[in-house]
Amino acid sequence: MLNKILLFIALGVFAGLTPIQAQTPAAAPSAPARVKGKIVAVRVQGHVQAISKLDGTTRELHENDAVTEQTQINTAVGASVILSFSNGATVNVAANTVLDIEQFEQDPFAGDIKISDMKAEPTTSTTRLNLTRGELVGKVVHLNIDKGSEFTIQTPVGAAGIRGTTFMITFTPGTDGKAFFTVTTADGRVVFTGTTAGPVSVPAGKSVTATFDYTPPAPGSTTPTTPATTTPVTITSTDTTPDVAAQVQAVAQTIVTATQNAVATGGTGTGTGTGGTTTPSTPPPSTTPPAPTQPQSTTTPLAGATGS
Repeated sequence: MLNKILLFIALGVFAGLTPIQAQTPAAAPSAPARVKGKIVAVRVQGHVQAISKLDGTTRELHENDAVTEQTQINTAVGASVILSFSNGATVNVAANTVLDIEQFEQDPFAGDIKISDMKAEPTTSTTRLNLTRGELVGKVVHLNIDKGSEFTIQTPVGAAGIRGTTFMITFTPGTDGKAFFTVTTADGRVVFTGTTAGPVSVPAGKSVTATFDYTPPAPGSTTPTTPATTTPVTITSTDTTPDVAAQVQAVAQTIVTATQNAVATGGTGTGTGTGGTTTPSTPPPSTTPPAPTQPQSTTTPLAGATGS
C-alpha cells in the first residue's frame, strides 16, 4: 500500500511539472541594434572643410565624400554643401556656416530606396545637429516620431525639433554683443524650445525669431559658447514674407535636383552592418563646376522676420 501511495504522489508531481515545462515560451528574437547612419556630400560648391571632432584632422570636402557624426562642417564665403542622410533627410549648408554633426543613428533596413522617392523614413533614427553660425535649409521626410525618431538642430539660443518639413534656420552673431536666430517653416511643422516657458510651434508659413545677448567663441576655437543672456530674450512670430518663402523654396528645389539620383542603402538588419548608405546612382562626371543655383547665405536677420 505504501508503495502505491508513493507511486501516486510521484506521478502527480510529474504530471504537474509537464504542462509548465511545455508552456515555457521560446526566447523572443532581439530587435536589430541601431547602427551609424550614413551621410554623403551630394553637392559641394566652393571651399568646404570637414573637421573631425575626435582627432582634430581637417580635410577638404568634395562631392560624394562620406561624412560621419562628430564632424564639423565649415563653409567659406560663397561656398555651400548639400548633405544627404540615409533616413531621407537632406540639408543645404549655406555660405559662412559652421555646423556640427553630433549624432546620426538609425535602425537598419533592407533594400535600396531612392532618396527622391522617400515620403517617410524607412525605419527610426536620431539626428542631432549643432548650428554655431550661419544658415541651413532642410527637407526632412516624415519622421516616425511616435516610434522614437528625433531630428534636432541645436543653436546657442535654443533647439528646433523637426517634424518632417521644409525649413530654414539662420543663426547670426552680431558685432554689438547681440545675436539673431530665425526659423522659417515652408511646409510641415518645426517645434522651437529652449528660451521660452514651453515649446513654440512654428507651422507652415510662419517665421520665428529670437534676439539675445551673445558672447562668441574665442578666436580659433571651434567650440560654441553658450550665450550669457543678461536681458530677456525677445521672441516674436510673424507670417513668412514672400521673398523669404521664395528663398526657401529655391534652395529646396536645388536640394531636390542634387539628390534625384541618390540612393539610400540599408544595413543587414543584424545590427552588425554599417547602416544606411547614401550614394549617387550615377555620379555626375563634370569637368566644370556647376553654376550656383541657390541664394547666398544671409549674414543679417531675414528680411521681414521679426521674431522667433
